[in-house]
Amino acid sequence: MNFAMRFLFLTCIVTLLTVALATAQTPTRSKPVGKTTTSIAPTNTSVKPRITTQTPKAIERSTKNGATTDRASSSTSSQDNSTRSGNLKPSPTNLRNTGLARPATSAKPGSTSAKSVAKPSKRVPAIKIVEKVQVSWMTLEQALEKSKVDKRKIFVDVYTDWCGWCKHMDSTTFVSPAVANYLNEHYYAVKFNAEQTQDILFKEKTYHFKKTGSRGYHELAAQWLNNRLSFPTVVFLDENQNLIQPVPGYQDATKMEAIINYFGSDSHRKTPWETYEKTFTGQQK
Repeated sequence: MNFAMRFLFLTCIVTLLTVALATAQTPTRSKPVGKTTTSIAPTNTSVKPRITTQTPKAIERSTKNGATTDRASSSTSSQDNSTRSGNLKPSPTNLRNTGLARPATSAKPGSTSAKSVAKPSKRVPAIKIVEKVQVSWMTLEQALEKSKVDKRKIFVDVYTDWCGWCKHMDSTTFVSPAVANYLNEHYYAVKFNAEQTQDILFKEKTYHFKKTGSRGYHELAAQWLNNRLSFPTVVFLDENQNLIQPVPGYQDATKMEAIINYFGSDSHRKTPWETYEKTFTGQQK
C-alpha cells in the first residue's frame, strides 16, 4: 500500500507540474505575433509624412494652443523643435520635399548644409530695365517744311491700318532706344498710310488715291515701293527727297539699327550691304 500511495502521489505531482507548465506556456503561444508588427508599421508610416507635410500644421497648432499634442511631439525631430522656437532653417530635404529647386551655384560639392543652400555663393546682377523711347513721327508735309531750314534724309514708314506686322514694329522695333534716338537725330521720321485718300503734292506733282476692289492704294506709296505694295516697308529719301531705296518686310530692332545707320552714314554709296552688316556693331549687340 505504501508503494502504491507513493506512486500515486508522484503521479499527481508530475501531472500537476505538466499542467502548470502547459498553463504557463499557453499565453505565449496564443499571443498574436503579427499584431505587434502591424501596430509598428502604421506608426513608422505616419512618422514619415509628419516630418515633411505635417510639420507646418504642428507649428500652427502649437502657436494657437500654446502646446503640441503628445502624438506630434513624439514624432517631431530636433529640426521641428527649432521650428517651434522660431529658428527654422531650410535643409536640402525640405527643399526637395516642397518642390523648390536649389540654386545651382549655391551649394559646394559634397555640402548639404542649410546655409550653403539658402545663400548663393555669387551675387546675381540686377536686371537692367531699358526704357522705351518714342520716335518723333511727323507727316510728310511737316518733314518737307522742316527740310527747307535743316536738310536731312527722310525715313518713311509705309503702313496700312490692317497690317499686323506694322503694329508689331511700332511696339517693338520703333521703341528701341538705339533705333528711336538715331532716327530722331539723323532723319525726319514720317508715318505714311498707303491707303490714305487725300491728294498729296510732292516734288511739284500731285498724287491721288486709286481705288481697286474694296480697297485701294495711294499713288505716292506705289511710286516709292516701285509698284510692289508690300507692308510693312520703310523708304529712305535723301536730303533732296530723292528715292534712295525701299526696304520691305518686318525688321527687328537689331536689323533696323544697322539699316538706318547704313543709309544715315552714307555707307550705301561706297560699301555693299553684306560687308557693312558683318562689320557693324550697334547698341543692340
